[in-house]
Amino acid sequence: MSRHRNIRTRTFSDELDDYDYDQYGRSIDDDLSCISPSTANMYLYENNMNTFPESLEQQQQQKKPSDESEDMTNATIDSCIQFIRDTIGQTKSEEEILFALKQTDCNPELALNFLLSNDGRKEKEQQQQPKSTNIVPDSSKPPPTTTNTKQQQQTPSSESNKKPENIESTVKKIASNKMMLETPDKLTTTASSIPSSPISAKIIRQNIKQKSVEEIKKIYQQKRIDGQKMLLNLVIAGHVDAGKSTIMGHLLSLLGNVSKKHMHKNETEAKKLGKSSFMYAWVLDETDEERNRGITIDIGYHCFETKKRIVNILDAPGHRDFIPNMIQGTTKADVAMLVIDATKGEFESGFEAGGQTQEHILLLRSFGITQVAIVINKMDNIDFDQERYNQIVDKIRKFLKQVGFKDQSVEYIPCSGMTGDNLIELSKNPNFNWYNGPTVIDIIDNFTCSQRIVDKPFRMSINDLFKGQTSGIYLSGKIDYGYVELNQKLLILPVVEYGTVKNIIIDNQNQTEAFAGDFVYLNIIQSDGLEISIGNVICDILSPCTMATKFEARIVTFGTIGTPLINGSSLIIYSVCLNEVVTLTKLCSQLDKNKNEVIKKNPRLIGKNQAAIVQITTTKPICIETFENSKEYGRFVLRSEHFTMGTGIVTKILKTN
Repeated sequence: MSRHRNIRTRTFSDELDDYDYDQYGRSIDDDLSCISPSTANMYLYENNMNTFPESLEQQQQQKKPSDESEDMTNATIDSCIQFIRDTIGQTKSEEEILFALKQTDCNPELALNFLLSNDGRKEKEQQQQPKSTNIVPDSSKPPPTTTNTKQQQQTPSSESNKKPENIESTVKKIASNKMMLETPDKLTTTASSIPSSPISAKIIRQNIKQKSVEEIKKIYQQKRIDGQKMLLNLVIAGHVDAGKSTIMGHLLSLLGNVSKKHMHKNETEAKKLGKSSFMYAWVLDETDEERNRGITIDIGYHCFETKKRIVNILDAPGHRDFIPNMIQGTTKADVAMLVIDATKGEFESGFEAGGQTQEHILLLRSFGITQVAIVINKMDNIDFDQERYNQIVDKIRKFLKQVGFKDQSVEYIPCSGMTGDNLIELSKNPNFNWYNGPTVIDIIDNFTCSQRIVDKPFRMSINDLFKGQTSGIYLSGKIDYGYVELNQKLLILPVVEYGTVKNIIIDNQNQTEAFAGDFVYLNIIQSDGLEISIGNVICDILSPCTMATKFEARIVTFGTIGTPLINGSSLIIYSVCLNEVVTLTKLCSQLDKNKNEVIKKNPRLIGKNQAAIVQITTTKPICIETFENSKEYGRFVLRSEHFTMGTGIVTKILKTN
């Protein structure tokens, strides 16, 4: 232990008395005679603590302008070159393009005219000078000699003696003096603050040619309304194993949308696995994982036609682990079909606490779906018992009224997805003669189609993406607003990526345009190659979606929350295809759910089935709008772990410092 005592009792101040503090922090002596002064200036630096910046913030402030200018310069030059390349191809070298941009103050249109003019090359040759002088000579004065070049550079004189500005300096000058756009708060983004470079923004805006609203409405009338069947986006919801996929698979088979060969294959493979009842479900559940587990995991998409409608099916999963996928399908739907298992014990387990039936109803209502068809499935399991059917309808009707559904917007249909009773024809079973209402296909035809908003700026949230076989990336989703056509330039947020539409695919068919309500695949050629992810929003360049990290919202909590919401509660927000971690940063007031009046200001917590005004902060910018401006982008739900905590609408976008 003596070594420990030696350390504890050592007086370090005595040992440092002879230390030369004047040399502290110096790596080497300055008076080195082994190298020349010019070499020392080139390779050595003054490592002196006395010259160290006062704070790290000062150092960052010193570096920040140059870094931003360099980034802005590179982005601007690249966008200018890309614009010229798109027009003239590879006919001009990059050196010629850079020279033309310099001569025209980085105006791509003027630079293009400069390159295409007959005098462009002559003017370039007249103005080029030997590299050794680095001076633009004045025709009125003799060229300076090499001996006095340094003297002329150090002494202020006329413009003839100034150094020629290179492309980067020209761009910086323009950006700082001529073409700076107004930019609001960094985190609350509008049209003028989207682009990463002011010059590239102006270049893109100058070259955008869009159709007027009247032209778009005229095209929409011709392509989608006149003599055409209306489009209907239908989501299939319900508790796990209620028979959602079986109903739709059998319905598609009866309508002739599935070949006999395909059905025979499904039947054979299902029997081998001992799951013969899954033969119709496998029409929509196509992945190996879904077939092995016997449940739907991802949203299943399928399109078919009825006598009156073109229907896009969104087959949603019913298992609680895949509620986020169900939400994704719900945000894209116009109407819903809720499937209920009529089997004794199964309905109760799905509808009572812990089941997904009630949660699915709440989610449908939260995202604005008002038309619902309640399909009481597996009636063959209860021998088509009318009394059992009426009991289920009574319980469902009461709950639907509680959450805000109107009786005239809800239809009830008994059926059997496995036997096909009441799918496209009324059942011929004698035990089922008590029902003479509409069939499932009749209900689908009688749904009222949503009005498509084609006169608003383009919006589409991305719910899937993949690389194309040739070039670009394919982005899929439902167009929420507006109109898109081939070669249209679009903006992807919040990554701030520009792209050009090279192909539009609807139901495996190439199209020249698409409208609000369509499910499409857009082949996008990116300008910068930034990483795009699910939940990003493709929007109009001139009217981009709002980005924010803080907003005010009116929320309503559900009875399923386990713990009250307090300041600092961490939740997950779901809106369109977006899901992000958020924090409740402030509980502003508690409201009366019916009268919408303030009950209490600054409450300490929000409990079950309560309404409140809160402030929500996200970890990074997200695309969101106020409910007043956009119902689709102004709605959201809040979840924690496996429970839906509540729903809300955005009332105000807040700026952050």
